[in-house]
Amino acid sequence: MRIHHLLCVLYCWGVPAALCAQLDSTALKYAASITTDDLKRHLEVLASDAYEGRDTGKEGQKKAARYLREAFNAMGIPAIPVEEGISEGYFQPFTLVQDRSGSLSLTTGYDTLQWLEDLFYIQENISGSFTVDQLRYLGRSNEWAGTTKDAVVLMRSTAPATELRSNLRTWTDQARSASARLLLVAQPGLREEFSNSDVNVPHGRLRQADTAPRPRSGPQVMVVDDAVVDALLARGTWAKLQRSRKPRQVSARFTVHHDPAQLQVHTENVLAYIEGSDKKDELVVLTAHYDHVGVEKGEVYNGADDDGSGTVALLEMAEAFAQAKAAGHGPRRSILIMPVSGEEKGLLGSEYYSDHPVFPLEHTVADLNIDMIGRTDSAHAGKDPYIYIIGSDRLSSELHAINEQANRLYAGLRLDYTYNAADDPNRFYYRSDHYNFARKGIPSIFYFSGVHEDYHKPTDDVEKIEFDRLRQRTLLVFHTTWQLANQEQRIVADKPVEKPR
Repeated sequence: MRIHHLLCVLYCWGVPAALCAQLDSTALKYAASITTDDLKRHLEVLASDAYEGRDTGKEGQKKAARYLREAFNAMGIPAIPVEEGISEGYFQPFTLVQDRSGSLSLTTGYDTLQWLEDLFYIQENISGSFTVDQLRYLGRSNEWAGTTKDAVVLMRSTAPATELRSNLRTWTDQARSASARLLLVAQPGLREEFSNSDVNVPHGRLRQADTAPRPRSGPQVMVVDDAVVDALLARGTWAKLQRSRKPRQVSARFTVHHDPAQLQVHTENVLAYIEGSDKKDELVVLTAHYDHVGVEKGEVYNGADDDGSGTVALLEMAEAFAQAKAAGHGPRRSILIMPVSGEEKGLLGSEYYSDHPVFPLEHTVADLNIDMIGRTDSAHAGKDPYIYIIGSDRLSSELHAINEQANRLYAGLRLDYTYNAADDPNRFYYRSDHYNFARKGIPSIFYFSGVHEDYHKPTDDVEKIEFDRLRQRTLLVFHTTWQLANQEQRIVADKPVEKPR
C-alpha cells in the first residue's frame, strides 16, 4: 500500500486534487511497467530487415508470429487450449486464397505467345478462350470515340516504359468506359525495361478461403512489345499503322486463352488470453496488425509505425496485465490481446476472427484497436502530444466517456476527433481492424496518430519513432482497458450499427 500511495503522490505532483482523488493506484503500479526502453527493444526486432516486411503468409510474418508467441509465453500468459478448427494454442490459423493468373497465352497461326515471355499484363478478367478476327487501332492520338462494345482495342504508348504503371490506370478506365473486351497496349522497349520488374506480375487480392471469388468484370488489359503486335497482324501492318493518325479497324487472327489459378496463403492471428476473475466470461479485446507489405524491388518495408508501433504497444500491455493477474490484481473481465495478420490485404485477420470467434462475440465488451501511434503527422507538427480517436462514440456513449476520463486522469493527450466525423473523406472508421468488431455491434475505438511521409514506404523505420509519445498513447489504451475490464457493469451499446457509407 505504501508503494501504491507513493505512486499516486508522484503522479499527482502539480495535478488538481479533484483528479488525483480519482486515480487508481493499482492501475498506476502496473502501467509503470510500460516503458520506452521495452517498446524500443521489441520494435527493433519486429521492424528489422530480418523480418522482411512481415508480408502476410511469408516467412517474415511467420517469424513475427513466433516472436510474439514466445514473448507472451515468457510473460507467463498460458496458451489457449487447442480446439480443432478454431485455435492452436497461441495461434488462430486461417487460410486465404489469391486468385492468380495461371496461364495466359495468345495463339496466332504460327506461334503461341506466353505470359512473362512475350506478354505482360495487369488485369485478368477473361476466363477461357475467345478468338479475335479484327481489332480497333486508336490511331496516334489514341482516340476512343467510336469504339464499340466488346471491341478488342490496340493502342500505342508514346511515353517511356518507366511511366507505364502510372498510365495504365487511365487507359484501363478508358477501356472500361468504352465497354471494350480487351485492351492491347504496345509499349516500345517493354522487354528491356520490365523483364525483371514486378510490373509483369499481377498481384491478385487475397480473400477468405470460404468466400467465393469476386466476379470478373471490365476489360482485360495486356501490355505487349512491338514484336508481339507484329506477330498478331499481317506482315508489315504494324509499321503502317504507326504512321496513321486516325483510328481504324484492322484484320487480325489470334486466340486469347486464360486459365485462372489459385494460390493458398496460410497465416495466423496471435492470441494472448488473460483470464478474468469474477467476470471472466466477459471479454475485452485489444488488437493491432503485425503484418506489413513485405519486400518490393529488393527494398524491405519494415513498417515500424505501420503497425509495429501498435504491435509493441500490445506486448507491453500484455506484460502489465499479466503481472497484475499474477499478483492477484485482476482483471475481473478476461482480456484477449490479439495481434492480427492480413490487415494490409483487406482487414482479413480481424475479419476471420469476427466471423470465427474464439470467444463468443455476445460476451465481448469492446475492441480497442491500435494502428500507427508512433509518429506525428503534419497537422500536429510542433504541437502538444495528441492522438486521433475514431469510433469511440459510434456504438457506445459510455465507451467514449471512459476513454476521455482515462485520458484526463492518466495520459494528458489532446484527443483529436477529426477522422471520427461521419463525412470523413478518408473513411478511416472503415479502414482498420476495429471495424470488423464494430460491424458486429461491438463498441470499438481506433487509436491513430495519422499518416506521414513514410507511410507505406521503405523509410518507415525504427529511428523515426517517437517513443515518448508511443508510450503516452499506449498508457491511454491501457487505462481505458483497465477500466473496461474492472468496472462493475459492462458498457452498454446504445447506438445502432452503421453500414459503410
